[in-house]
Amino acid sequence: MTNAQRRLAIKALIKKHTATNTVSKAVARKVLIEEGIYTKKGDLRVEYGGSPKKAKTAA
Repeated sequence: MTNAQRRLAIKALIKKHTATNTVSKAVARKVLIEEGIYTKKGDLRVEYGGSPKKAKTAA
C-alpha cells in the first residue's frame, strides 16, 4: 500500500466514523462522553478547554 492509498483509506475511515457519530445530537453527545471529552454531566473536561472545578469557600 502506498502512502497515497493509506491516506485515502484513513480519510474514508474518518468520514465513516464521523457520519456514524453525528447522526443526532444524542449520539454525538454519547460518543463525546465515551471518548472522555465531556463528563457525564455534559461539561467539557478541563483538558479540552473546560473550566476547572471551583474551590468551595468556607463561610
